Amino acid sequence: MCKYAQMNWSHLEYFLAVADCGSLSSAAKQLQVNHSTVARRLEKLEQELGIRLFDRLSHGYQLTEHGLALQQHAQEVADKITQIQRVFRGRESALGGTLKVAKPDAGILNLATLLTEFHHHYPNIALELTAAADFSNLSRMEADVALRLTDSPPEHLIGRQLGRFPIRVYGSHHYLKLNSGAAPETLSWLIWTGHDSDLDLEARLKAALPQARVVLRTNNYSELYEAVCAGMGVSLLSPLRLPDDHHLQMVAPEQFRFDIGLWLLNHPDLRNNSRVRAFRDFATLRLQAWLR
Repeated sequence: MCKYAQMNWSHLEYFLAVADCGSLSSAAKQLQVNHSTVARRLEKLEQELGIRLFDRLSHGYQLTEHGLALQQHAQEVADKITQIQRVFRGRESALGGTLKVAKPDAGILNLATLLTEFHHHYPNIALELTAAADFSNLSRMEADVALRLTDSPPEHLIGRQLGRFPIRVYGSHHYLKLNSGAAPETLSWLIWTGHDSDLDLEARLKAALPQARVVLRTNNYSELYEAVCAGMGVSLLSPLRLPDDHHLQMVAPEQFRFDIGLWLLNHPDLRNNSRVRAFRDFATLRLQAWLR
């Protein structure tokens, strides 16, 4: 009998999480289990294989030579399992169950109204919404469909551009009155710093205005909006995300006009999944109308 016939393959999930995260606490958070569970699984895997997979260092867990070799093979196993899950999930036809939706990072895109309307039309579909900045969650089946702000979606995914998401410069009437006639580079700029690399607003601002004076960086879109309303400075905001009763004023719209594509994407293996098709068709109609 094979030496490793009794190995518990589920331990590999814990091994890969620690290898990726570099610590037990981060891996536990990713796996949504407690710290001791991860430590126990790793210890059992090392006992089953008869090798040490990690060096326990003061700053975290570092793969040994054996660990590095196992990581490559374990990732191949994980990828194959994910592929099998995608293929059979793509064949599901019932308009029920769970649909996992990924949206851009933080609060740049609010889907509350869309998801509420979708729920009313498809009450048997339970929705899971996550904010993520990359595309890999679709390949790893962490999401079934994803809305992404990008002008260059990955070629291995399928989908369509729903329209252009506008970004403009806004400031409060009070702040702009105090700084009437001031050159844009002398204004105080507030920047959203989410993890969405395609939307890098500071890079876009610096390209248009290299001398811009940034006084606040935040990854909280709501706090950014409140700071602009309070008169701290001006910022790049989307008119589609401003409340109807806002009192902000657009600044130099002829100079600062940033747009980025809003894409609805899914993995090709899920193109025929009934839940994915239902959401894709529903969201396309609603979001295209919203972007017009």
